[in-house]
Formats: sequence, C-alpha cells, structure tokens
Amino acid sequence: MDTDTGRLAIDGGTPIRTTLPPMGKGVTLLGDEEKAAVLEVLESKSLFRYYGPDLRNKVEAFEAASRDLLGAPFAVATSSGTAALRCALAALGIGCGDEVIVPSFTFIATVNAVVVSAAVPVFAEIDDTLGLDPADVEAKITDRTRAIIAVHLDNGACDMHALMEVARRRGVPVIEDAAQAMGATLAGRALGTIGDLGCFSLQLEKNVTSGEGGLVVANDEGLWLRAARYQDQGGQFVTSTGGSRDGVPGGKERGGDTEAPFVGENLRMTEIAGAIAEVQVRKLPGLFDAQRKNQRRVLDAVGDAEGLTWRRLPDPDGDGGSSVNFFVRDAETARRFVKALRAERIPAGQLYNGKPVYLTPSIVAKRTVSGKGGPWNCAEHPTDVEYGPGLCPRTEDLAGRSVIVPIGAAYSDADCDDVAAGIRKVAAALTSPATTA
Repeated sequence: MDTDTGRLAIDGGTPIRTTLPPMGKGVTLLGDEEKAAVLEVLESKSLFRYYGPDLRNKVEAFEAASRDLLGAPFAVATSSGTAALRCALAALGIGCGDEVIVPSFTFIATVNAVVVSAAVPVFAEIDDTLGLDPADVEAKITDRTRAIIAVHLDNGACDMHALMEVARRRGVPVIEDAAQAMGATLAGRALGTIGDLGCFSLQLEKNVTSGEGGLVVANDEGLWLRAARYQDQGGQFVTSTGGSRDGVPGGKERGGDTEAPFVGENLRMTEIAGAIAEVQVRKLPGLFDAQRKNQRRVLDAVGDAEGLTWRRLPDPDGDGGSSVNFFVRDAETARRFVKALRAERIPAGQLYNGKPVYLTPSIVAKRTVSGKGGPWNCAEHPTDVEYGPGLCPRTEDLAGRSVIVPIGAAYSDADCDDVAAGIRKVAAALTSPATTA
C-alpha cells in the first residue's frame, strides 16, 4: 500500500504497524550495571547518603559524574526534579512578595515550586521553540521580579542566548528547568549551565532515571551551598560525610560556619537512587547517539511533508533527539493528527494536552492546601492577578496546534521508517500548506 495516499486507519484503512515501537529514554538502558550498584548499597547497609556502617558514597559519585558530563563546577543531588527547583529558588532567596516569570507552557511542577516558595508566578508567552519568548519576558519584568525560570522541553533548548541577554541587562537571575534535557546542549554548552542555576529530573521518563530524583547545578559556590543546605533541613546541623565506624559518623564536614542556618526541608537523595543514577549518567552519551541517529532517519524520510511547520531548534546539533515536534494549521487538526497517528500504531501526542499551564484548575482557582490563596494573599504582595483563557494568546495558539512524536533509543531502522511513513500518510490526508508558527 502507498502509505502517503492510503486510507487512514482511523477511517478504516490498514494501519502501518500492528504494535507500537519500543519507547523510553534512560529506562531502556537499565540493566546489570544498575543492579550491581544497587546490591552494593544494600549489602553495605548504608542507604543514607551522609553516613552508614560502610558508606559507598554513591550520591557523591553521581554528583561528580554529573559535574563532569555537564561541565558544571558545583552540583547537589535531590529527591526529585521538583525538589531541585525548590532548592534553586531557595538558593536565590525567593519568597513572599516576589514574582517569578515562568513559561505559560510547561509541566505544572515548574509553577508549583514557585507557589510553594510563597512567590507569585507570572506567565510569559512561548515562541516557536516551545520555550520562553525573550521579548515577552522583558515586557513582564517589574520591580518585584526576582527570577526567571527558563524551561527546555523534551531535549530541545529555548532561545537561551536572547533570554540571557534580557536577564543580564535587567539584572534578574535565571533558573534553567532542564528536567527534560539533561545532557542536551546549546552551542556546545550543556543546558542547565548557562543560567545561574540548573535543575534536572531523574523521573522514569527522563534521559537519566532512578525512578525519582533530581539535581541542582550552579556556577557560583555560594548559590550551590545554599541549595545544598536547603535540601538538608537548611543546615541546622552539620552532617559528616565519608562513612562511619562503629556507628559513629566520620570524615569531612559539609557547610561549616560559612552561613547561619535557615529553615529548610529534607529533599535528600538516597544512596540507592544515587547508585542507579551514577551508572545512568555514564550511559547518557550512548543514549543520545542512538536517539539522534533515529531522529535524523525519521526527519530525512519525512522530508518536506505538506502542512507541517517544524519546531524551531536554536541548536539542532545539540538537541537530544528524543522526538520530532511540529505545528499544523489549527488545534482541531492537531487533535485529529494525534488520533490518526495512534491508529497507525505510531506514538504521538500533544504536550500537556496542548494547553497552557495557567489553565490548570488549581492555578485558575489560586487554590493551595491551606485554602487561603497562598502567595496571592501575601501581605507583602497585594495582587488581583487572574489566570484564565486569553492570558497568553500566542501560547494558546502554538500549544493547541502542536504535535509531538517521540523517538525511542531502541528503535530499529524499520521502526524509524514506519514512524516517518505514518507522519507522511497522516499529513497527506489532513493538512494543507503550512501556516507560519
């Protein structure tokens, strides 16, 4: 059958595939090395990262491997990517009365971390990178702006250089939420190391996974120390590292007397998570090689399929290769495109259902666990801000007509060819000449 002109499976035609291709990023590489690392920790009976009867220093090894991979001088592991964001915001002293500019299109964790830090999220438009629009960020900066969070979605950079130019000129620090982009680069520099602080996630779907886990990196030692203290109860006491003998902690001290303790949280990574993550970091270059090879094969085979406008990548060579992203003419076409690809047994979706994050019910209602409005009722920051449809119209347009097709590291050449054939088949049936993104 000619898959470019054949009847769509969603309309009763024969699907291109009978099963989905193998999906996953770091999880596809889990194997004997990770098992051995976990068993080493279990046998040591030292599951806590700072001491134990026979500490193996797995979290510390993960931090060191991450510094080497990313080219970051300072790193601290955390219990999740959200925890990493919490630590980064704490390192900057973000709190009540502050505003933090966030993308209008991102995972809810980016916004939740701001709100639970008692700061007000200010939503800025995205552009055709699916990341922050630097011009709109500048328009949203006020005298209360204390930080900007740039998000790199699905291994692709936002327009980070233009964003940093705005941030430096206006004197606002930048946190990079690179939860979905560990190891991806922009002009040879790892995402997460361009701004003041970078945050990563090790959740199951990420490039490096330990099921849950996170990492904060910094170029400034003072910011790193504040982040490290925050994830360990704010430095209320100094924990020793380097194992213990007869139950008595030994080794070097963390933190010392460089700063007075402050209120923090327990957002620490366990030694088991660290053991898995350290092995996974060493596998990341191979993962990227496979993803990028498969992505190139798909893109070459799709070619100039009519009606698709590709997501703009500021550095295509630095992209992690885990998907192809494009825009179609309208939101209804995007929804049908996704359904049609799935019927062909080709994985596809719309990030966050094609909706801006400010339409999340808890954000629209400004509803926190206390039920009292959280930062929006802060005495230091009286605000009548409202969130709802129309807040960021360009984001609503771009998100609504976006389509993402994941690319797995374990795809065979035949899998890649099927994915490309599916995109061409559906495009031929559903789209008209591309609109401008």
